[in-house]
Amino acid sequence: MRGRGQVFIIVACLSASLGWVRNLRAQQDLHSYLNSLAAGRHGSALVINPSTGEILAAWNLREAISDAYPPGSTAKIVEAAAALEDGLITARDRIICRRIPPMLGSAYRCTHPPAPQGYTVTSALANSCNYFFTLVSLRLNEESLLHWYSVFGFGTPVEFDGGAVSLGDVRLARGARQKALEAIGERNVVATPAQVLEAYELIANHGTAWGLYTGRVRRRRAVPFRRITLEPSTYSSIMRGLVECVQTGTCHAAAVPDVEVAGKTGTASALDGSGATHAWFVGFAPAKKPRIALVVFLERGTGEHTAAPLAGQLLRYYFATMRKEGTTSERH
Repeated sequence: MRGRGQVFIIVACLSASLGWVRNLRAQQDLHSYLNSLAAGRHGSALVINPSTGEILAAWNLREAISDAYPPGSTAKIVEAAAALEDGLITARDRIICRRIPPMLGSAYRCTHPPAPQGYTVTSALANSCNYFFTLVSLRLNEESLLHWYSVFGFGTPVEFDGGAVSLGDVRLARGARQKALEAIGERNVVATPAQVLEAYELIANHGTAWGLYTGRVRRRRAVPFRRITLEPSTYSSIMRGLVECVQTGTCHAAAVPDVEVAGKTGTASALDGSGATHAWFVGFAPAKKPRIALVVFLERGTGEHTAAPLAGQLLRYYFATMRKEGTTSERH
């Protein structure tokens, strides 16, 4: 019996070792593919396992954890959570979009399809309705908006390989116009791609985010870096908005056949005053049981037409590889 036990242990160890080698090769392939997609561009990207915080692939890693920019519409999940949690709106409330947001003018004009029935918080996220989020911002006070940004990790450090990295910055808005711009990620807030990814990790994991780490660090036990508590209905409203964003909204270029992807685009004004915009996409999949989460930031472009297509190529490559390796059969 002792001999059989020893054989079993050896076979089990060999099996585990082969699995580790396959995973390492898959990560290296994903990393190479990401860098080939990003060749000739300026920006950064991170791909992680959202259940552990392990970095699966990265492009310009140092910039992704240190360089901060306005997050644009990716920040709308913060106001959505704040308004729902503080009872300022319900999941069923609708607002008719009048296209040009009050106080912000035509520079922030909505370009999404018309919705005669109005937008709920879910459909407003899916279509990135500036009018909706500007009107809701009038119901929030400045201190509350600042608080909810901190809840989602903006303006606080991100853990990377056991140490703290860039804080980004969030400032108290002064007046209704500043507050509206802050609510849509255009003023008084800058964040690193790592911070934006962590905020979405909190939605993906229903309140838990892990510190980021590379293969250089071996952790005996993963410990959550951040925990938040939201009502189940808040998670549901935001999650459905992110899924609809990929299915029918501004994130459609990030869709993956037979996989439910959750995500959000962002198009943010460049800080240099040039009038140019930078592009964001952040999301995770499968939506109900995420195996991958990613953020893409590209200088010069829009979230819908620049960042989401790159993210979609990467997500489709990842799930095609997983199917080929026989490691996933999940549709949702």
